Amino acid sequence: MRKTAVTMTILLVILAVSCFAVSIRSSVQAAPGPWTGEIRIAPDGAVQGTDMITRSGNLYTLVGELSGSVDNGQIFITIEKDGVVFDGSGRTIQGTGTGVAIAAHGRKDITIKNIRIINFGTGIELRSIDFESNSTASNNRVLDNYLETAYFGMTLDTTDAFVSGNTIVSKNSQYGVLFRCNNTVFSNNVFIDGGLILNEPSSLNVFSGNTINGKPLVYLEHQSGQVIDGAAQVILIGCKNMVVQNAGSTANLRTTIELSGTSNTRITNCRGNIVLRNSHSNIIVDNQLAVTGSMASYNSAAIELSASHNNTIAGNSIKATNGFGVSLTASSYNKVQGNDISSTGQAAVKVDTVQYTSVSEQQVIPDHNYIYENNITCPESGISLRNSKNSVVFKNLISGCKYAIMLSGAHQNSILGNTLSGSTEYAIYLSISNYNTFYHNNFLDNAAQAYEEHQVYWWFVQNDTYYSEGNTFDNGKEGNYWDDYTGSDTNGDGIGETPYVVYENFTDQYPLTSPFDISSVTVEFAEWVPTAQPDQPAPPTGGLRIIILSPENITYSASDVPLDLVVTQPVSWLGYSLDYQSNVTILQNTTLTSLSQGTHSLTVYGNTTEGVFAASETVLFSVNAPESFPLLPVAAVSTASISAVAAAGLLMYFKKHKH
Repeated sequence: MRKTAVTMTILLVILAVSCFAVSIRSSVQAAPGPWTGEIRIAPDGAVQGTDMITRSGNLYTLVGELSGSVDNGQIFITIEKDGVVFDGSGRTIQGTGTGVAIAAHGRKDITIKNIRIINFGTGIELRSIDFESNSTASNNRVLDNYLETAYFGMTLDTTDAFVSGNTIVSKNSQYGVLFRCNNTVFSNNVFIDGGLILNEPSSLNVFSGNTINGKPLVYLEHQSGQVIDGAAQVILIGCKNMVVQNAGSTANLRTTIELSGTSNTRITNCRGNIVLRNSHSNIIVDNQLAVTGSMASYNSAAIELSASHNNTIAGNSIKATNGFGVSLTASSYNKVQGNDISSTGQAAVKVDTVQYTSVSEQQVIPDHNYIYENNITCPESGISLRNSKNSVVFKNLISGCKYAIMLSGAHQNSILGNTLSGSTEYAIYLSISNYNTFYHNNFLDNAAQAYEEHQVYWWFVQNDTYYSEGNTFDNGKEGNYWDDYTGSDTNGDGIGETPYVVYENFTDQYPLTSPFDISSVTVEFAEWVPTAQPDQPAPPTGGLRIIILSPENITYSASDVPLDLVVTQPVSWLGYSLDYQSNVTILQNTTLTSLSQGTHSLTVYGNTTEGVFAASETVLFSVNAPESFPLLPVAAVSTASISAVAAAGLLMYFKKHKH
């Protein structure tokens, strides 16, 4: 009797547990709850953490909706095996605004496609290196996904990738896709309220058919003599003699126009913001430029130059909210002329250095920049010269700033012929700045005319105070107009007989008794003479690239398999070799028909119109279907001509085969 009671109790417990398990499974399928740990496609191919992903060989299919909650820096689904095809089948992976939905680090030959990713911090992350296994990434594909995320839709750091047909919806337009790729095809992607962010200059990439809010995203490498008109975003790498006009987006992109290693290019009638990196002798004229700074774009500027020389920024309307109007970093011999510049950030115009970590701790000091004839206003600094030398600031109207002109670690600069008015603290602010000259300036209605910050340095038990040295407030004949000067001009020569004490030991020996006509100021410009050939990336050497979209590295349940291709240059001939047999010439996408059971190999070959030969990666795929037809592959030849294909441009998509 006792044994029977125990048995009944055990059966009831098992039944209760079974019902509970069924209840959990049903709730996951109907309304999934958050996963507390990672889901893994492990190195051995096993799926861990869910039964919503099924496996058939290398094909992994999402068979139900998933939701997850992972912190920033954490990953919901990791792919840790090469050769994986992860097909979302149009289903959704839902997050809670943080973390990464799907990540693959150091993986090769993986495909992530047909997935809806909603409300993660980042949707898909491809990282070039897996530091644990020391493996590197290449030949990965991200296809036809829908990504609606809090931050980045994708972060891509890989080579030989193919990213196509994705829709990237950005809740914050400062984000979109973080891109650090080489030899990658990025095509037919749709951005909504976001754009491309270059993590650092990339090379040998091919872009085609991408849009931002319906307007083109233009990315070009090593092109010359082109006119780019009406794009939403423009990125030029290693280009020269280009024209960019009428560019701009309705989204507040982190960067609207970016030049890297690009020279002799004109940017005109554009909206948004502009970044130049290692780009020289460009002209930026007559644009309506603006930037709104955020945590995503710290220290952003409406126009930012980095290590860029001999550029002209003229006649622009420049407005910065929580950012700089114009930022010249480690850049020399640039002209900033005749702009209307306003900023609510740290400075309307900033000239600064950049320090590299090296044995010598070398600094790149900006030299011979010319800032003139601008209207400038900012609640902080109008013009900030930091660690710069030989700049000439002249004929500007600077009003309503805390400091009209601020010098910090700035030496041998000339400040002349400016009108500095309405400064709420000091018109001139000096800190550790030597041998600068100030003359023919008009100081009007400022809270105070000048101030020097005395730097105190401690040396063991005593301290030393550093004073700025060698600064002069006249040219030996004439000085500045100070509206609070009370001295007299008995001989009527327009110069006061008594010196004007500017601040402590700074004195204007020849103060002017009436405002100076700043339009009469003339300056001789120093010529930029490069010490070496202007830096510009070498021409591309990637050549023709052939990408097989189908077949994939999976098992097919039919004996007819589509052959879909992408080529990155015009071709005069294409052909494929199935199972290492003789090449079969094709004119466009086709179908491999009546394939036998088992594993097959496929390689596609091609010649460019210049006669350069290339081959695709070899794809291995399997067929598991009834044999109903002869075992010979037949190419469905189209009437399209090779010459028509060759004229299509750099990136050519053969007509998508219907299947």
